[in-house]
Amino acid sequence: MPERFVTLHGRIFLRADIELLTGLHIGGAAAGLEIGGLDKPVIRNPRTNEPYIPGSSLKGKLRSLMEKAHGAPQTFRVNEGVFVHAPESVDDYKRYRMISGVFGMLPRWGPNGNRNMFSVPAPTRLAVRDVPLREESRRELERLRTDLPFTEIKWEAAIDRVTSAAAPRQIERVPAGAVFGPAELVYSVYVGENEQIAEVADLFDTVIEALLHLEDDYLGGMGSRGNGQVRLKNLSISARRIRDGRYGDETPFDSQPASLKELDRAALKAWLARTFA
Repeated sequence: MPERFVTLHGRIFLRADIELLTGLHIGGAAAGLEIGGLDKPVIRNPRTNEPYIPGSSLKGKLRSLMEKAHGAPQTFRVNEGVFVHAPESVDDYKRYRMISGVFGMLPRWGPNGNRNMFSVPAPTRLAVRDVPLREESRRELERLRTDLPFTEIKWEAAIDRVTSAAAPRQIERVPAGAVFGPAELVYSVYVGENEQIAEVADLFDTVIEALLHLEDDYLGGMGSRGNGQVRLKNLSISARRIRDGRYGDETPFDSQPASLKELDRAALKAWLARTFA
């Protein structure tokens, strides 16, 4: 059996606040059926009852946007009617490395029942934390006395095209103007066989590209009907190297941008190349 290895050379941290430009709905489980109850509640922290942005929702959206941007084939069925990209060969993995190489491999089973039909050089590199409601927004929403704690109720209706009969429903949203943060995305510079540190660090640009797509798209549900437009602010990028098994200090990027669109991606790539030289 050939020798396999992976080495962690450091981590890159991206932190930012997520400001809602329109109301946000990320669905949670309803507490129970009741007359007049919400059709679509938001997800909440069970300890504080505050809404939050799950890291899984943010990471899944970023991955989906990258699959669309690069035309990655939807080869893996998650459940009925839901397909995502999962490479079927080493060549397929390399072609769409900006997806599986950053966001991770989905499990595939070969004809002999093995979990993976082929090996990949490294584990999932990108970790996305849950994003809490900022304290300032929590206090503001409490003062506003919203329909429900920290949220509003948005009424929608499906209209019969022939009879004009309406079927109303209630959607729970976090109001526009609320801020969640800090969001933290952690990119681990895992280097596997036949990989170079510089090229793995350079893949971090995929995270920036995905976040730019997010600002032009939406987060959460029902974005085509106005929900989920977001903007990143208070952006910061830093890195920590590991040398000889020792974790170094966190070093900030030379030029911290005010917003994502003002980020000099070429300068960031050059800084990461020096940091992980």
